[in-house]
Amino acid sequence: MDANSGNIKWQKNAFDDFDGKNIRWGVTETVVVDGDKVYFSPGGKKDNVVALNRFSGEHIWSSPGMGEVSAYCTPLLVELPARKLLVTMTADHIIGLDAENGKMLWSHPQTNRWQVHANTPIFYEGDLFCFSGYGQGGVKLNMSEDGSKVEKAWFNENLDSRIGGMVVLDGYLYGSGDNNREWRCVNWETGEETYASKDIGKGVVIAADDMLFCYSDRGELGLAEATPEGFNLLSQTRVELGSAQHWSHPVINNGRLYLRHGDTLIAYKTN
Repeated sequence: MDANSGNIKWQKNAFDDFDGKNIRWGVTETVVVDGDKVYFSPGGKKDNVVALNRFSGEHIWSSPGMGEVSAYCTPLLVELPARKLLVTMTADHIIGLDAENGKMLWSHPQTNRWQVHANTPIFYEGDLFCFSGYGQGGVKLNMSEDGSKVEKAWFNENLDSRIGGMVVLDGYLYGSGDNNREWRCVNWETGEETYASKDIGKGVVIAADDMLFCYSDRGELGLAEATPEGFNLLSQTRVELGSAQHWSHPVINNGRLYLRHGDTLIAYKTN
């Protein structure tokens, strides 16, 4: 769309123009934009993941992937010295594609009872962390320098965030679980947990200025130190406006935290 007028420049239908199909709770993937390309996952047998021209919508490549339906996952684009790597999760696997041509370089099994993998993978210090809810947990994958292969480093079933994401800061992962409701800190290298806390409900986390901004599914909005020493809540409030589930991801911009809850958009001062 033209950002100034809202006029549509081009459009594609993932199910009609490709061989994708809808999934249980409806596709929620966010497309990835890089240079003149747009990437997304119709989830078809042939057009499993596709790249389009950003300016015209012209088809650039299709990858059959593992031939599985999409899984609510927004892909991660990793820029390596040897190539750009597109990493995403489909119904039962994590897959790594060459972003230039769509060639699948590797796959790793990852599934749960509902085939929901709504968390974007994390790339840090040359390796990947991929995680899913409903008790599945998270796996760290050591990746070769050129991105052509991966190997499991460790797995932690407690890191089973369903849609809340995690953040990595100074060698530690922070986030909460789904079935395993605690907020946890885990050593990136070893997978060792340094704490587990139930001070607030499970939920979403983002980070800024070495602080964790935690939004629980009970409507608690908390600010905590990003330290492996413990879950130290510095301040807390409750989201009273809006309706329905407390599931959205906050966004920080210019000293304001923006949060959508149902039919309401709220802005908080963060400093």
